[in-house]
Amino acid sequence: MKILLRVVLGVAMTLLAIGASFGAMRTANADGPKTDPAVVRAIESQPWVELGPGDSDYRIASARCYLVQFKFYDDCTPTSAGEGWPANLGPALQKYQKSHDLPQTGKLDIETWSALRDDGGEVGAGSGLTAQVKGIQYAMRVLQDSALVVDGQYGPSTTAAVKRFQERKEIDADGIFGEITFRAAFAQGAESQRTPGR
Repeated sequence: MKILLRVVLGVAMTLLAIGASFGAMRTANADGPKTDPAVVRAIESQPWVELGPGDSDYRIASARCYLVQFKFYDDCTPTSAGEGWPANLGPALQKYQKSHDLPQTGKLDIETWSALRDDGGEVGAGSGLTAQVKGIQYAMRVLQDSALVVDGQYGPSTTAAVKRFQERKEIDADGIFGEITFRAAFAQGAESQRTPGR
């Protein structure tokens, strides 16, 4: 009986160690892994910008590209002319919201922004997520580097723009567009020079 107990404890300890190492690997690869927790709290406290019919905002153009990447929409043309709310965006958002068991408002609301952030994951150099990268690039073009080309290629120019945006928002600048950077780029205060509340 003691031998069986030792074996079970040994297996449990091994599984815990493996789980901890995977968790550490995920953290090490996350955007801004060394960001001051106070900065993360300040970024997370910024409310999402809710948008709907009649609105015009760079966030709409970027969100459309995310929806194209997730196969819920078919038009990713992030230009200043494409910042308005197209008539067919509401139904596409409703399908996306339904697939995530969210209220089907057909708007870019709090729950939808959170789902887009979760689905978006971490995107960095060499990513093949062309439409999603265009959404990121357009946001960085508006917020950080007006000369950034929106071509869907996460190359050195995009990495540099993301790093500069992270630096001014006090995020550990690793050039990866993940959850922290997503919220800093799309929540209220994104246009501010620094992270609001810091």
